[in-house]
Amino acid sequence: EKGKDRTIWDEALPRFGVRVTPAGSRLYVVQYRAKPAPGVPSTTRKVTIGEHDGELWNVTKARAQARKVLGAVDAGGDPVADRIAKAEAQALAKAEAADRAAKAAAEAVARERDRFGVVAERHIVAALAGRRSGAEAARHLRRGPVEAWGDRQIGAIRRVDVAVLVDEIRQRSPATARLTYAALRGLFTWCIERELIDISPCDYVKAPPRPAARDRVLSDDELRLIWRGAETLGHPFGPIVKLLILTGQREAEVAGMTWDEIDIEAATWIIPKERTKNRREHLVDLSAQALAIIEAVPRAGPFLFPARNAPPRKHARPVAGQTARPVVGFAAAKRLFDGKVTRKTKGALSTAALAPWRFHDLRRTAATGMAAMGFPPHVVERVLNHASGVTGGLVGVYQRHEYRTERKAALVTWGERVAAIIEGREPASNVRQLRA
Repeated sequence: EKGKDRTIWDEALPRFGVRVTPAGSRLYVVQYRAKPAPGVPSTTRKVTIGEHDGELWNVTKARAQARKVLGAVDAGGDPVADRIAKAEAQALAKAEAADRAAKAAAEAVARERDRFGVVAERHIVAALAGRRSGAEAARHLRRGPVEAWGDRQIGAIRRVDVAVLVDEIRQRSPATARLTYAALRGLFTWCIERELIDISPCDYVKAPPRPAARDRVLSDDELRLIWRGAETLGHPFGPIVKLLILTGQREAEVAGMTWDEIDIEAATWIIPKERTKNRREHLVDLSAQALAIIEAVPRAGPFLFPARNAPPRKHARPVAGQTARPVVGFAAAKRLFDGKVTRKTKGALSTAALAPWRFHDLRRTAATGMAAMGFPPHVVERVLNHASGVTGGLVGVYQRHEYRTERKAALVTWGERVAAIIEGREPASNVRQLRA
């Protein structure tokens, strides 16, 4: 019939033929009745072998292929059903493989999300940012726990891990161990609230005892020895140590000093609130001795004491538009001082008179020195930018007098006192002796 397919069956091989389409295409086909299962009607199947092209498929080749198909049928098979089953099996296998891949990817994401290092950073951003002690807690989490457990799952951290780590840190610094333990307790409590863990591994681990407060105050001879040792350190830690002695400010505040914070003409240094421990802007009067040290520092960027070609710290927070950063490495500088510096100066200085000391002892010595020269505690507290002690409580709330004149007098007089100690001469009559 015109306009419809027409099938011509092969007389030599029953069930094999060629279907001719209205467009003139010739398709070799096999038609058979599949053997049904008991109680199921039989089904007529058609299998297209290929299209006649004279090379790949011709009558001879198509007939040979038809014999194979029909042979399988005569043996009780069903090539069409087999092909459908194979396609379904392949589709199922593909879907299962995709499910496995999706599940593996989800598990990888979950593992990465629940890595201790990743969770710690989330906690730092969500819970510690903006808190007064947040930066310190973040530092203790990153230096100890993250370095030890960074790639472990948060749920895999056990009580013994906390106890062992805190004990190890305690061997180096009891104070750091206590602060690290406190930071960990906060982190694990935060994790429990978010159902990342069920039980805190800090439970039943005793907090390290509070370390005894240090009361180390350097004598005049020790201060002179440290000053002379600082001169052999060179830039940047030599000037930094001297400024620690003269200003009584904190290590990070002096190391991070920028030229924008210094007013040479007014002889002042304003530490912005972002860099102070109590988040209050602090003005420091510079004695003639401190000013001379600052003016001798070569200008090389925004910082007085920039880091030297060092890669950024792993957890350093980038500052927009700023590529330089202040020097770090006080621990290494102290080791250098205790080793190389004291050996170099041994011939001229009595190093045996220098008992173990820390950089923070310089701040305590400056405070003690100003008090010993007759300056009252509330003035010394203001010089140190303390938010506690005699300036805390109701006094801290209602007493806003800054004691500017007295603070300047304290630092200027202390600078003169340090100069007298270094030069080995008697101080001016109006400067009281620092008690050894």
